[in-house]
Amino acid sequence: MTENMASPEQIYTDWRSSLKSPDESIFYYHPDLERILLGLSVFTISSRPLIRDLGNKYKSIDLLNIYVADLVTAWIDEDDEALETMFRLTMTIAESYLLALRAIEKESTSSNGKLRKLGAFYAHAIAAGGDMNPDLAQLLLEDLSTDGKEIYSTKIQEFGSDLLKLLQIYGLDIPIARLNHLNGW
Repeated sequence: MTENMASPEQIYTDWRSSLKSPDESIFYYHPDLERILLGLSVFTISSRPLIRDLGNKYKSIDLLNIYVADLVTAWIDEDDEALETMFRLTMTIAESYLLALRAIEKESTSSNGKLRKLGAFYAHAIAAGGDMNPDLAQLLLEDLSTDGKEIYSTKIQEFGSDLLKLLQIYGLDIPIARLNHLNGW
């Protein structure tokens, strides 16, 4: 590693120090880079069917999943240079994801329900990544793998499926006790 290449901890520290308030990032309360990766991975792995249901017309919303796969690949491969670049790019897209969904929703009212479900799942997946029991988070991260194009994890897929079930049952207002149970608390 060269002197000017940042470690994952430094990448997170630099990003975190740039934030002044919770309003500046959906990831504001995430304690480290791995928790950001976990939330994004839960969304990416488990949102595939939701994005497929929207069809090719909304292919641009799959861009985040492509960037997350590259980010996770850099993290798994311990490629700090690629990680630093992909983190900045991915965070730019991730921070504007809900706004992009709203813009698409205004253009096409025929898919509003699916877009809202995708947005709700995104918000809950990101929150779960940051608010998860540390032992559960570590277990899920250890199961994460990549082929360089997509990321995979049976355990994260199961977690995401359980989160989607809670969204189907309760809508946006999932009881805190149910979320705490899912997050391993």
